[in-house]
Amino acid sequence: MVLIDWLLDNIFVVFILGAFISWIGKQIKAAEETVERKEQQEQRSTAVVTEVEPRTRRTVKQEQEQIVVSQPTVKQQTKAKQLPTHPLVQGVIFSEVFGPPRAKRPYSRK
Repeated sequence: MVLIDWLLDNIFVVFILGAFISWIGKQIKAAEETVERKEQQEQRSTAVVTEVEPRTRRTVKQEQEQIVVSQPTVKQQTKAKQLPTHPLVQGVIFSEVFGPPRAKRPYSRK
C-alpha cells in the first residue's frame, strides 16, 4: 500500500518508468526485425542463385530457335493513323483537342 501511495504522489516518476519500458520494447522489436530481414535476404540470395541457371538455359534455346514476328501490313499501319471520316465524330474529337481544358470547364450542377 505504501508503494502505491508513493507512486500516486510521484506521477512524474511513473511517466519516466513507462517511457523507459517503452524504449526497451522498441529496441527489442528493432533487433528482431533486423534478424528477420537478414534471414529474408539470405533466402532471396539462395532463390536468385537457383533462378539464374534456368534463365541462362532458356536464352540459349531461344537463340538456337528462330522466332518469326509478323510485321503489320501497310494498310493496317495507315488505317491506325487515320481519323474517322464521319464529320460529326471529327468535330467532337477536334473540339476536345482544341477546346479549353476539362479542368477549366467544371461539371454543372442542376
